[in-house]
Amino acid sequence: MDTVPTDKASPETFLEDITQARSLLAGIYNCLYDDSPSYIFPYTLENMTDNSFNPNTWEFSAEFAKGTQTAASWLAEYKWTRNWLGISRANSLIRGVENAPALSLEEKNSIVAEAKFFRAFYYFDLLTFYGRVPVLDEHSALENPPRDDIDKVIAFMKDDIDVAIDHLQNSIGGEYVSKGAAFMLKLRLAQYENDHETVIACARDIKGLGFSLYGDFEKLFKEEGIDDPTNKEIIFKINYATDIRSSYMTMLWYHWNSFQTTLSMVESFFTANGLPINDLQADGGGYIGKDPTYDPDRPFANRDPRLHLSILCPGSEYRLDAESRYQEHWVPASWSNISGFRPKKGADEKLLNTQNDGTDKILMRYGEVLLAWAEAENEMNGPADAYPLIDELRERIGMVTLSESLPYLTKPTMRALIRNERRVELFHEGHRWFDIRRWGIAEEVMKDAVGLDVSRLKWYSDGNVTSDWQYVPMVIDRRSFNKERDYLWPIPQKEINANPEMKNDQNYGY
Repeated sequence: MDTVPTDKASPETFLEDITQARSLLAGIYNCLYDDSPSYIFPYTLENMTDNSFNPNTWEFSAEFAKGTQTAASWLAEYKWTRNWLGISRANSLIRGVENAPALSLEEKNSIVAEAKFFRAFYYFDLLTFYGRVPVLDEHSALENPPRDDIDKVIAFMKDDIDVAIDHLQNSIGGEYVSKGAAFMLKLRLAQYENDHETVIACARDIKGLGFSLYGDFEKLFKEEGIDDPTNKEIIFKINYATDIRSSYMTMLWYHWNSFQTTLSMVESFFTANGLPINDLQADGGGYIGKDPTYDPDRPFANRDPRLHLSILCPGSEYRLDAESRYQEHWVPASWSNISGFRPKKGADEKLLNTQNDGTDKILMRYGEVLLAWAEAENEMNGPADAYPLIDELRERIGMVTLSESLPYLTKPTMRALIRNERRVELFHEGHRWFDIRRWGIAEEVMKDAVGLDVSRLKWYSDGNVTSDWQYVPMVIDRRSFNKERDYLWPIPQKEINANPEMKNDQNYGY
């Protein structure tokens, strides 16, 4: 006998009005949140690149940096499960909305558009981490689905994104999914496919919706800037709130030492003159020569302003206040640190309780749009139209523009410049993992991580660096990258064991 449970809600029995539909939609949004600050996505991906190092092996990122991950790795299973939970919830809601007579056509279109955005969003994550995955829509049978070809996965995502673009409202601030976020997801998928024409078209569409750079780079990542009604840069973010749900960002950056910036990341920041501190080599020939005014005895002076807005370097200090678990005093950046550097971007050094951090996590912003646009312009049409896009980012921070500092770049040297600019502008936002894979350079950059020998960095004298400081590089993490295997993560062993269709379909090398 078929019966409908009266003590449990489902999309089929619950969708009596738009408020209830939005309640179910909140469950899809909830899959964006991490279960623990120990693996805070997307930031933890920095520790799996040449940008950062995590000495805490219990926080799971270390094995992926060292190349020791397996199909039994906990983080591989966690990300897989979290994405499929979001897809399952989206499918359930889309199916339920089809049979919800209480909702108007406009309400149905709005709910389905948001749900399909998220279905595509979670599928894109699966695609970039695991490659081929099963394509499951709201009517698919769930028993032992096989992995589908990449082309089918991408086509499915594109259909969902198009629906989202057609029916989502335009809003700025990123509080909820908007038309801008759908265009941004389409742009990222186009980057994955090296479809430069679509990247440019999406970038223009996003600009046309009213997005633009926020004037203050430092405040952009803090509550003060995120909540500023004049901020038109944020396209999509994950919302946190003091006393309700903490993002733990300041605690992870400053207290737990979970993110320790590498020397190569710091050396990616140019001088204030707009020139690199080391020769920047370009694939395809040529290089950008280093700034002859750079002083290795004062390595953190006269640099791109984003360096000190993003990273605490030796000689920098940060505040630990009386109500945190440390006493009130100033502490050097190299304290309790292996690399000598730690991230600063988005942290609140005056936060009294670092376990109660209301700072939102920005997932999409207009700065990324400009970089993607510049990259696509250079690849399609050459450097000319890329210059003004990079200039916008430089002007925001009061740095000499690219047009002034390096006016005659070739296509290969502009490519090297843009890749470096992405690394600098988007530092500690989780993009580097994706970038080094789509560019095919992961095996080149995932060498042993290097920092500074902190034993050579003495204490302070009246707030000034002592004259006997020595900046001596040292290896802080032994790493390995197998180019035949490590561009993808393993399908979790738990999934392989449960699904006979995947028994002999594991990613290569696992």
